[in-house]
Amino acid sequence: MVNILITGGTGFIGVPLVKKLQSLGHDLKLLIRESSNIEPFQNLNNIEYIIGDLRDIDSLYRAVENVEIIYHLAAYTGIWAKKNSIYYDINVKGTENIANIALEKKLKLFYVSSFTALGPTPAEPVDETHEKDHFFMEYEKSKFQAKKLIKALIPKGLKVRIFYPGIVYGPGDFNIFGRMLFDIMRGKILPLGVCPGKGESIACLSYVYDLSDVLVSQINREDLFGEDFIIGGENIKFREYLDLIAEIGRGKKAKKLPFWVTMVYAWLLELKAFFNKKVPYLTRSTLRSIKYHRAYSSKKAIEKLGYTITPLREGLKKTIDWYKEYSEKQKVPKKKEKNK
Repeated sequence: MVNILITGGTGFIGVPLVKKLQSLGHDLKLLIRESSNIEPFQNLNNIEYIIGDLRDIDSLYRAVENVEIIYHLAAYTGIWAKKNSIYYDINVKGTENIANIALEKKLKLFYVSSFTALGPTPAEPVDETHEKDHFFMEYEKSKFQAKKLIKALIPKGLKVRIFYPGIVYGPGDFNIFGRMLFDIMRGKILPLGVCPGKGESIACLSYVYDLSDVLVSQINREDLFGEDFIIGGENIKFREYLDLIAEIGRGKKAKKLPFWVTMVYAWLLELKAFFNKKVPYLTRSTLRSIKYHRAYSSKKAIEKLGYTITPLREGLKKTIDWYKEYSEKQKVPKKKEKNK
């Protein structure tokens, strides 16, 4: 069994990864904040929690004691922030801190990046050599910068593999694309239950359990360090993807609004966020970003890592069934405790 540190273990991708690693008997450390939700792991053993932060070097050194492997998933993924510097501080500088410690301690590093680190694409799928530094969101820019930083450390001896998931979907996701899926399957128009504009851009969808499976498979491999892999799925027009959700969820097509209408709505949400300082459901930069093709090939991961892709319809069916069950549970009123 292996001693493993996971950053971002309480996030959407992290939870199934942690559970799978734990089920295989590995000893895990999770770098968490005091506010992190560890409820998904409350009945699991062999997990140690380290309170810390990617920006706090001392906490990182405590976290890597007696560790052999680091899975680095943590990132600020919000589509909006009070201060844009948080994207650099966590996604770039925080990744640099983890990578430098891994290099110093000679630890294996599995870095989960994002398709946004590769940039927009033509309509035909691209491979890992693609690079286009055209950004609409600070998140995209920060993941691109972090990727470049990691690659610069490889010639210095960093034992790392970089993974680029597509748009990750699956049970339990309430990030922007998860909320969009949830709203569309319920037939809601706002805030996210519509297709903005014609939806002709291509998206690459990755099922969360496919991702966790391939990440776990890396533990005992001693080759392929210094390489990067797209961990994608089916490439589909955004409109067709949303129609598929609506079809599976309620037997209809997704509602569509003109692009300018959704842009105005996003602007109003941003304006509201300026005053209440809460993350808006949607931003204009997000809408501009999804107008571009994001078509990626997972051929290298399939051939070298044995990566398998769950058919999109099958993965969406399982995901929508989970959301339906979740919705039913939310409708059940809590029983009042009887007076003792």
